[in-house]
Amino acid sequence: MDRLAVLRDLMPALRDTSRTLLRTGVVRSGVEPLPASEADMMRVIVREPGVSPGRLAAELQMKPSNVSTALRHLAELGLVQRENDPADRRAGRVLPTPKAVADSRRIEETWAKVLDEILAELPDHQAQALLDAVPALRALERALRARDTAAQDG
Repeated sequence: MDRLAVLRDLMPALRDTSRTLLRTGVVRSGVEPLPASEADMMRVIVREPGVSPGRLAAELQMKPSNVSTALRHLAELGLVQRENDPADRRAGRVLPTPKAVADSRRIEETWAKVLDEILAELPDHQAQALLDAVPALRALERALRARDTAAQDG
């Protein structure tokens, strides 16, 4: 198979695997499921406590009004707190609540357990190839994020 054919298959493989794992992790963790856009927001908020609503909108490519609506819902669920930025009282920040952080950790632990179970069922060389790919996938994600940020700034 040529390189472009493999690359055309990479994104669907990553997307399908990610969707299945996202659903499985939430269901098996016992955490109340969120709509996909809100789950994406929570991953950013937990990863970057204090993120601004504007940055959330830009990173997730959402309309600011949709971000505001989602943040209100997440606040009602007890998952986020909004506060003024101490450095600039006109700017807002979004922080995860302890419940949100605990739920996130529970889901991550569930993902790790599910992956461990599945990797044990795969041939050793495939399981090892997936484990060895993690640093490269992280580097790919950082490069894509940097390119996205540069495109938004430019």
